[in-house]
Amino acid sequence: MPSAGFAYARWEKFYHNPFPSRQQLEAIAVLMGVDADRLAQMLPPEGVGMKHEPIRLCGACYGEVPCHKIEWQFKTTQMCEKHKLSLLSECPKCGARFKIPALWVDGWCQRCFIEFGNMSKLLCI
Repeated sequence: MPSAGFAYARWEKFYHNPFPSRQQLEAIAVLMGVDADRLAQMLPPEGVGMKHEPIRLCGACYGEVPCHKIEWQFKTTQMCEKHKLSLLSECPKCGARFKIPALWVDGWCQRCFIEFGNMSKLLCI
């Protein structure tokens, strides 16, 4: 059986095939300080494919709650249901593609430093 470290690496890059076992989820939960049941809720629904690249986001959602939503990476998701905006896969100011969410320490484009939360405002100009 793969280790929790292997499952964690797959989690970080949206590779959930195969899904982590209950034992792996519990080990990851300890590492992350999150309940294993909560982590299970963060997995995509069975049968829903993940779009590993490009990383996508809704700038308006990120401005409200600064975290990546896994549903932005579902193959079936093309726009934000809440804001009715197309998901962004690159910075609208400089064109840089987004890094994996684990590297979003500051919540801004790593090339031009515009905050993710302000990106949707650029599209309305």
